[in-house]
Amino acid sequence: MTVFQWIAVPVLFGFLVWDIWHFGKGPLTTGSRLMRMTLWLTAALAILRPNWVQRIAEMLGIGLGANLVLYLFALAFLWTSFFLYARIVRLRQDITEVVRQLAISQARRGSSS
Repeated sequence: MTVFQWIAVPVLFGFLVWDIWHFGKGPLTTGSRLMRMTLWLTAALAILRPNWVQRIAEMLGIGLGANLVLYLFALAFLWTSFFLYARIVRLRQDITEVVRQLAISQARRGSSS
């Protein structure tokens, strides 16, 4: 094993243990927690067995395993960007609705403050 593997794999294992320990607790949904745990395991496996990533890349018609990782991260970034944008738009709509209801409620009571 390389020095990088000796450092990275225990860190990823620590993240995995953290997510297992906090499973069902905190603000993350079960699906989010499972996705994170899968990511930690996949990253550790890719670091421990880089030749497997290369084989998968070749099976998909991609020349290098590093290119496969780059493409996956680019797609994940795009998906995350669109997902977060949609969440922001929804939050703005919700805030607008709350403010609108509050204004109507105060107008009915005759309060202007």
